[in-house]
Amino acid sequence: MIDFLLMLGAGLVTGFLIGLTGMGGGALMTPFLLTVMKFDPILAVGTDLVFAAVTKVVGGIGHQHESKISPQPVLWMALGSIPASIIGSQFILHQTDNRQLIDEFLPTLLGWTLIVVSIIIIARVFRFLGPKKESEVRYPPPWALVVIGALGGALVGMTSIGGGTVIMALLLLFFSMPLNYMVGLDVMHGALLAIISAFSYILAGQTDFAAVGVLLIGSLPGVWFGAKVVHRINLLLVRGILGLLVFGAGLQLLLGGGH
Repeated sequence: MIDFLLMLGAGLVTGFLIGLTGMGGGALMTPFLLTVMKFDPILAVGTDLVFAAVTKVVGGIGHQHESKISPQPVLWMALGSIPASIIGSQFILHQTDNRQLIDEFLPTLLGWTLIVVSIIIIARVFRFLGPKKESEVRYPPPWALVVIGALGGALVGMTSIGGGTVIMALLLLFFSMPLNYMVGLDVMHGALLAIISAFSYILAGQTDFAAVGVLLIGSLPGVWFGAKVVHRINLLLVRGILGLLVFGAGLQLLLGGGH
């Protein structure tokens, strides 16, 4: 019963953050499954990807209504991310017998990814307080979307982290776009990427569907509500809190919480 309530709560919080910021899916859920629920690292990644795919599809629909994102930038990003995620997931799935790599390399890669991402998020929050001027808006060109997509896609395939968090961090670092546009782009692309990546793990039998079900009961109302209030909340404050949560999750994994 305690496990059920823990997973329900984790689903709700993660769903709300995905709906609100486009980030925090794998960055919070995979460490939670590893450290609190004691999942095997590959099973944690596979379970999180299926959970993220459904949550982000719901979030993407919510953002399509709220943000009116055109499909073109989503498709440019997918051009880089989908091939990279398939390569990343196949690499990890072919290492299931290599316990040293799975029990040490995967949690360490996850941990360092989270630490780097949290530093980018927090630095961006403090450097750019207040609203952006219209003249400062810089949209990424197609080649940059492909490169950012490929980086995020490779990480998603291997760790389930990166679809929202790494891609959002890179967009925040190099470009300036209206926040609701950026979140909408990130959630819609993240949904597409998570669906493709999840299939590799489902076919390999590395998904706990009972856990996915419980997490979704929590996350679906959360992501819908997050997408609805994205215009009415101080996203810089939410980003700062998210940055600290991601940093804590990364530290927990590096200190051996995943073992």
